[in-house]
Amino acid sequence: MLDWLNTNKTTRSSLSEPIDRSAEIRVIGDRGSGKTAYMASLAYWPNANTSSPVQTVTPINDDANELVAKAQIILEQGLQLEPTDLNASVDDIKDYTLSIVLKGQFTWKTPKITLQPQLVKLNISCKDYAGEFFSDLLHKSGDSLLADYLEDCVRATGIMFLIDGTTHRKDSEYANGLDKFLMALDRTDISSNQRRVAFVMTKCEQSELWVNRHKPRELAQASRFPQTFRKLQGWEQTGGGQVDYFTTSAFGMLGSKYPEPNSTQLKRDRDGTTSVIKDPKRWRPFGLVAPIYWLCTGERHKELDKD
Repeated sequence: MLDWLNTNKTTRSSLSEPIDRSAEIRVIGDRGSGKTAYMASLAYWPNANTSSPVQTVTPINDDANELVAKAQIILEQGLQLEPTDLNASVDDIKDYTLSIVLKGQFTWKTPKITLQPQLVKLNISCKDYAGEFFSDLLHKSGDSLLADYLEDCVRATGIMFLIDGTTHRKDSEYANGLDKFLMALDRTDISSNQRRVAFVMTKCEQSELWVNRHKPRELAQASRFPQTFRKLQGWEQTGGGQVDYFTTSAFGMLGSKYPEPNSTQLKRDRDGTTSVIKDPKRWRPFGLVAPIYWLCTGERHKELDKD
């Protein structure tokens, strides 16, 4: 779950005052979809590319600093992050607060002409729900914990649906789960032009996903998740809200001429791919900020999609 924090504070830069943007966002996804690895990689932001549109990613609270420590100690040693506690209440789940600053060339569109580039600062808070939350949408009803999670999610203006890109054989299950989830969203008072759902395919360092990483919509529609795609498109066409598609990798690639995944595969089956990082010294994730930016702004930046 991601909460974009409302804040009026800005930081003086050499270019101009940063523009703060806010929205309320939640992250959902099946067990093993990579939600915690996504957030840990985002918080740690290893081996930042100097040409990246992202200037800084800064942990703000104790939970976020703990997440960075996990990335340093666990992921860098080639180990797995522990799974999120399924039995934690909504109030007990850790809340990771980060500040993301984008460089000045990404000027926010305003009615008035901006004479100089402006930084864009995104302040986010993320609660990492257990993956069973999504599968329970299919198999449980009347469960109080599930009801609490769902009630918390439907208050948001943006939803990030993380899905392991190698779990295409579970497409029908995802579509059925989303059907119930989207019905719950439609029962809220938030207007459809404010609601956004980002469909984010993770683990796109895998070769069959990597080659199509810059065509996420086509990847989801044509070969990976056609039923889920149709469900989301139907919801969008009937006025539920806006939908867009993204590819990400928490570990990234090794090499440029003949790139290979920067991951060592431990297991691969119907439930997806389980991997650990191969070379921490060359750890550079990609695609992590693009869906966050779109959920907050409703706009896409080509450079963020490449990052």
